[in-house]
Amino acid sequence: MLSTFAANTFYPKAIVLILTAVLVFVWAGYFCLSLHKRFGGKSVKSYSYYISYTLGLSIWILSNAYFHTGYLVDFGESTAVWMAIVANLSALVAFASAYQFTVKLKHHYTRSKPWDIQRALALITFVLCLSWNLIPDLTIRGVTIVAPSQFIIDFGDYTKPFFLGLTTLVVLTFINLFSIRGSAKRIRRTRINYMLLGMTIFMCSTAIIQLGFTYFFQDFSLTWLPPALSVSEMLFMGYAILASRFYSFRHICTVSIAAILAGLIYTLTLLLVSNSIELTTTSLLLSTIVIGATWPYLYKRTKVIANFLMYGSTLSPADKIVRLEDMFQQSPSQAVSHLARYLGVPNDKLKLLDDYQGANTYRQYFESHTDPLVIDELEDELEQTKTKELSELHSQMNETDYALVLPLYESKNKLSHVLVSSHKPDGHNFSYEELVALSRVLKKAQVHINYDQRLRQAQALANSIAHEMRNPLAQVQLEFECLNEKLLAHATTKELYHHVEQGRSAIARGRQLIDIILREVNNSSLDQEPVEPTSIRTAINNAVSLYGFDSNEDAKKVKITAEHDFIAKINETLFNFVMFNILRNAVYYFDSYPSSCIEIRTDVNDYENSIIIKDLGPGIPEDLLSRIFDDFFSHNKSGGSGLGLGYCQRVMKSFGGAIRCRSEYGHYTEFTLSFPISNISIAPEETPLPPRVTASATIQAKPISVASKPQLILVVDDKEVQRALVKLYLEQLGYRVVLANNGKVAIEIIHNNPIDLIFMDIQMPVMDGFEAAGIIKQSYPAIPIIALSGESGEQDILRMSQLMDGRLSKPTTKNALERILIGTFETKEPA
Repeated sequence: MLSTFAANTFYPKAIVLILTAVLVFVWAGYFCLSLHKRFGGKSVKSYSYYISYTLGLSIWILSNAYFHTGYLVDFGESTAVWMAIVANLSALVAFASAYQFTVKLKHHYTRSKPWDIQRALALITFVLCLSWNLIPDLTIRGVTIVAPSQFIIDFGDYTKPFFLGLTTLVVLTFINLFSIRGSAKRIRRTRINYMLLGMTIFMCSTAIIQLGFTYFFQDFSLTWLPPALSVSEMLFMGYAILASRFYSFRHICTVSIAAILAGLIYTLTLLLVSNSIELTTTSLLLSTIVIGATWPYLYKRTKVIANFLMYGSTLSPADKIVRLEDMFQQSPSQAVSHLARYLGVPNDKLKLLDDYQGANTYRQYFESHTDPLVIDELEDELEQTKTKELSELHSQMNETDYALVLPLYESKNKLSHVLVSSHKPDGHNFSYEELVALSRVLKKAQVHINYDQRLRQAQALANSIAHEMRNPLAQVQLEFECLNEKLLAHATTKELYHHVEQGRSAIARGRQLIDIILREVNNSSLDQEPVEPTSIRTAINNAVSLYGFDSNEDAKKVKITAEHDFIAKINETLFNFVMFNILRNAVYYFDSYPSSCIEIRTDVNDYENSIIIKDLGPGIPEDLLSRIFDDFFSHNKSGGSGLGLGYCQRVMKSFGGAIRCRSEYGHYTEFTLSFPISNISIAPEETPLPPRVTASATIQAKPISVASKPQLILVVDDKEVQRALVKLYLEQLGYRVVLANNGKVAIEIIHNNPIDLIFMDIQMPVMDGFEAAGIIKQSYPAIPIIALSGESGEQDILRMSQLMDGRLSKPTTKNALERILIGTFETKEPA
């Protein structure tokens, strides 16, 4: 039986049509499974008209295939007439189902149905066409058979009305699709365009061949072509339904042209070769191998021609994007600028963002998803399955005007940056080939991008420290010169002490500046910092009193009028740094603008509480106001890191508040720190607390009860100047001191001496402070260890808190040493 079937169907046209019908069946099954997997079982029912459309096409294709098989001759004219009617009916079912599908689409997308007259026309057309085919001899009278593929159909009087009825259904289908195409949503327009493209290919081929060649010219040699081409409409429509990310039409045309050109070259070559060489099984096999081996090379060459025809260049925009890897290595900012041009996006609307600039918002999503986020796709997904995560992402992208968010990873699933873009001004959505090209180039370039960020941070840190430390160092130098002159002039002790105090103040300002800069580049999470309800008036007074002004005259230019006090949940150290940054920016211009001053006031209302800090300096140009909170942005300040205000913004966000700025260029700059309203009231008799030491200087020691004050203190540091300075202060406070230059020597000293307290440096040769502290705590757990370090990294600070009993920043002061000694050793009175 199989051999008989093979013998009757082994004809080129029959094989093409049967394979096409099989493809349609397979596609229909895949379509149903994909719908069920993605949207559930009910969704299959929702697309029942599309499924019946595919089934109608498959029957139409098979019934047409019959006329190109040996069965046409075997079964004779009566069966051929019946198969011709089956072909007409299956085509009618397919066309009617396509129409009904667009009716349902229109209702789904626009919440409206076609006019009643349109639906009535479609129904009447379907009934008439069905009747004309069911009544004998109205559409098909007979079939004259010569051989497979050689036949003539004798059409009835109602064949022309039948074809006109099919054309009517096609026109109505087009009308419905065009009415949906006007939707404002980009992805929906693309989806409809795909459906229209597939339908146009199929309908045009059907009209030209069936109506032209077959009906009017009685030429039946091409009747197999429309059924074969019908798969294009079905696939385009199915792809449009299932997909939410599409190739551009230019890309489709480019690929098609390149493939057709390559196919033509192979065809012409085979025709030339076949004239001189006898075709055998061996020669066909060799031809297949040669085509398979040379296809990639030839296709690459023909694609260059296709690119030139479609884009006017030998490279498509997607090809140009992929080739940007080398530019990312040289300059990520220039590479992003080129990306914007290739994508057709304004240069200022395509940005690389790190955690500080907003990438952290998408961290949780991209830990489990690696595909780009496209807002049009989110909207499409939300119509099907509305989830909280997708809704939040959609709202976030809407607020920031992001149409596209692509992830970049530092390591596996560790997000480092996101590339964000607005919509294209021309209204087109991002094509699939663009997204693939972007993902490829960013995956390769992420190493260069991460390196560039670290390099810029390091440069900013170095520049800031170098620049900001010049003033306090110059002050120290000045005081030494003054001391030298006073000593030569045999000045009084009071005069000498004045210069000593001025030098100490300069050192304090230098340490404060280092703390600010290190805080700005620290990657630690601000949300993890502890907060407590604090009187904002007290916090302002403390911050201003702790700020290291260059002179008393500068300090007097700050006027505080905190008439409205309120409670805010803040971390005082972080709050101080915000105030220091704003004060530093304003004080910077005191020399250039002698009349400038700083006004600090508070305000309360029903919606928020706020601090307003206004300086009468040069102001900020209007076109720069939107950029001042961007990391690495600095204006009119040589040597600045450009990190300060971005850091302030992150701090205020961690407090649940915000920071805003308004300015009039040439007149003033005003910052507003807003805080959420608190239900905690302020005690009527509350008075401002005295200033306290910032947390960058000390970490409060863990209380350890000791019978008396320490008799012998060990100072461990690899730098002689640091050891000498701490020894000097401790001896002035009345303590005996032993010195060690690394952790190993310290352990030997402890074994041989009754040490009561240890000040331990961290970074040392031979044995560092962490290793030494671990060993000491195992053998001498009762000895308190205070870290004496300049480390500011999150991990280092965490290890210090775990291994040690307190921390001081270097270089320390005598007051800081005294405070931590008092906090560590509590003298007990005899019972």
